[in-house]
Amino acid sequence: MTCCVAGIDFEFCNLKAEEFNQSFLPFMLSEAGGVLSGERCTVHVVGASQDLCGGSSDRAWSFEDHNGFATLIGANPEGEILWRMTGARPYEKMTFEWNPETYFKMYANAYHGPYGIIVILALVMRLLYLKGIVFHSAAAVVDGSGIICTGRSGQGKSTISTLLHAAGIDVLTDERPIIRVEEAGLRVYGSPWPSSGGFVMNSSAPLKKIYFIEHGLKNELLPLTKGAALKRMLDVVMVPWMNAAFFDPVIEVLEKIAVDIPSSVLRFLPDASVAEFIRRDLGQ
Repeated sequence: MTCCVAGIDFEFCNLKAEEFNQSFLPFMLSEAGGVLSGERCTVHVVGASQDLCGGSSDRAWSFEDHNGFATLIGANPEGEILWRMTGARPYEKMTFEWNPETYFKMYANAYHGPYGIIVILALVMRLLYLKGIVFHSAAAVVDGSGIICTGRSGQGKSTISTLLHAAGIDVLTDERPIIRVEEAGLRVYGSPWPSSGGFVMNSSAPLKKIYFIEHGLKNELLPLTKGAALKRMLDVVMVPWMNAAFFDPVIEVLEKIAVDIPSSVLRFLPDASVAEFIRRDLGQ
């Protein structure tokens, strides 16, 4: 299976496109129209590995790096090993294998299918060397400008995505956008991992503003300092492995976003007025 996510061409050897759910279809290279940026990543999916049977870990995610060769391991809540991904920097080529006793018990009924985890792991690893991050947020393109609408669970990401869509605004995703630092500046991309709204779009736009959303009694903006915005972004960026090899590159990108992109708290009414409110704000 080959797909293009955030301008990176991924090839997953030994997996077939039909083994993924429909949210991945716009990102399949046959549908997406080929290479977008020339960046590549190949993952050799070995499949079941008896070596992982009986293995355990006291952490959900564990990462080790020996002379540039990384081993990333995932475990279930009981501490049983689920999978192992290995590869050398800059992670253009990696290998993935799973525990035949535990993997499908965990992922067989996953919303994104049993292999969606492989794609997001490969993406996060590759982004470490491409100055990119994955957010837990909604993202949209308003009159050519990319915006992020983020906040902790229950703050209204799916609600605001639905309202923006109803106003004719392209919603890139209501769950996991990708932000990359590129020569032309910061850019936000859609992804194949939607939330309850089901918004999926293989498109991108220059990032212009970040809104930390909250339900409110009226539509209003509260500007944030760069430091305050950076602290809030730490709550919503996808960094499952608290290791310097992951954390330092992510902090570098977050600092770039905090300096270059204005951020505000957006308290909004759950009705059509919020779309025009955002349009006016971006127009200023």
